[in-house]
Amino acid sequence: MTSRDGTRLHAEWFDTNGKRRGLALVLHGYAEHCGRYHEVARVLTGAGFPTLAFDFRGHGKSEGQRGHTHRFRDYLDDVDAGLRELDRRAGDDALPVLLLGHSNGGLIALRMLADPTRMPTRIRAAVVTSPFLGLKVKVPAIKGAVGRLAGRYAPKLSLPNDLAIEHLTHDPDKLAARRADTLCNDNATARWFTAALRAHEYVLDCAARIDVPTLWLVAGGDRIADPAASRAVHARLRAPSKYREYPQMHHEVLNEIDRESAFDEIREFAKQYFSK
Repeated sequence: MTSRDGTRLHAEWFDTNGKRRGLALVLHGYAEHCGRYHEVARVLTGAGFPTLAFDFRGHGKSEGQRGHTHRFRDYLDDVDAGLRELDRRAGDDALPVLLLGHSNGGLIALRMLADPTRMPTRIRAAVVTSPFLGLKVKVPAIKGAVGRLAGRYAPKLSLPNDLAIEHLTHDPDKLAARRADTLCNDNATARWFTAALRAHEYVLDCAARIDVPTLWLVAGGDRIADPAASRAVHARLRAPSKYREYPQMHHEVLNEIDRESAFDEIREFAKQYFSK
């Protein structure tokens, strides 16, 4: 599919055999890709949601420099492209949409939902898992200052993202698959860093504008995305929401050993807000 500026994006489609409750759009995290969400897609289709997952620009099989975006709102354009493709694949643009975003995908989802100029009216509810609303390990002041300068004067400067794979999940099979996955990248650009920081501030400042129900599944043992930042944003919501924190889980709650409990939360949330 094609985003607003012509960037070609890779997408994967998962249909249902039974009656449709709604449609689902999956937004993956930073430095990964939609191919890691096949199990999640099976959960969604099993709940009656034909599902589209896609690779954001600079990720997976999509076009663009690895780990880079010129503007954070380019990600919102990618989501718009995903919604159009979802309708095309489903053949039905009247069904409501469930948005599911993990980590950076959760940040993108919340950034869109908090902006009345970008919020698609067909999104009825959203699930965010370990949303990237702040770094757990604080960036040293000098490194942050350099990053901000590079974001302005050398936006495509690419540096290792220092992501420790063992901090993603306790599941050894999922860890082995992640280590062998050549579509994941291990870098971040200066502009992405500064754009993400601005998105953090926007979501915190504008959280009260979010007017759709949300389900928050947060890893309490997260060493990547700060769960305290999730609590701070969630506390400012006015729309109906449910917050569930898993004290022992690492960052990827949907890939953890006991992920079935998170899947059950998603199923119940979908049943509550989408009539069959």
